[in-house]
Amino acid sequence: MARRLLVLLSMLAPLWMSGCVTFERAPAPLACDARLVGRWLPVANTAEEQASLTRDDFAQVDSQCKATVSISQASDKSVRKVEVDARGFSLDGQHYLALGDADVTRLFTQSLPAGQEPPKALTGRAPSDAVTLVRYRIEDDVFSMALVDYDTVEKLVKDKVLTASSADQFNYQFKGDDAYLREVLRKYPELFKADPEKPMSLRRAPAEPAP
Repeated sequence: MARRLLVLLSMLAPLWMSGCVTFERAPAPLACDARLVGRWLPVANTAEEQASLTRDDFAQVDSQCKATVSISQASDKSVRKVEVDARGFSLDGQHYLALGDADVTRLFTQSLPAGQEPPKALTGRAPSDAVTLVRYRIEDDVFSMALVDYDTVEKLVKDKVLTASSADQFNYQFKGDDAYLREVLRKYPELFKADPEKPMSLRRAPAEPAP
């Protein structure tokens, strides 16, 4: 379940299993969405997942959109905590998180069991200003997310509908000026997909009673 929390927050673990899609830069100035501020708890899709969650599985977002991800471990291990920048931008009514490479790598590697190597989709990338975009919405205190789908990007590139650079078989990157990157988001909303059978979401934690 520790990995599940990271999947819910960063939307990256399932993406890395096959490959990674990034944008050369954030296509708009980054800002903090005030709706993100607070404590968020992972929403389980099955009874087994629910049984695996503990009080140590949560994300706490402060007023500057610095998110602390708390990840429960086995009973004989201490809780892991990772800090990431959860700022983003909005475009035509859609909201996006823009996660930098350093945050992405830190989130994923902290969820790996001891001795397990990160996937090549991560280790093969050079440091850059690239971002991984996550489209999200917040309704009734539920935060739901959609990933850029690697297979969709690969097909559009092979069919010459879209252009993206590919350093290897694990990574695609959209390059260009801000206007072009925004146009990609506007014209191809199908790049982002969420599994309807296993939605990735978080629920705002109930307010604690005053002391």
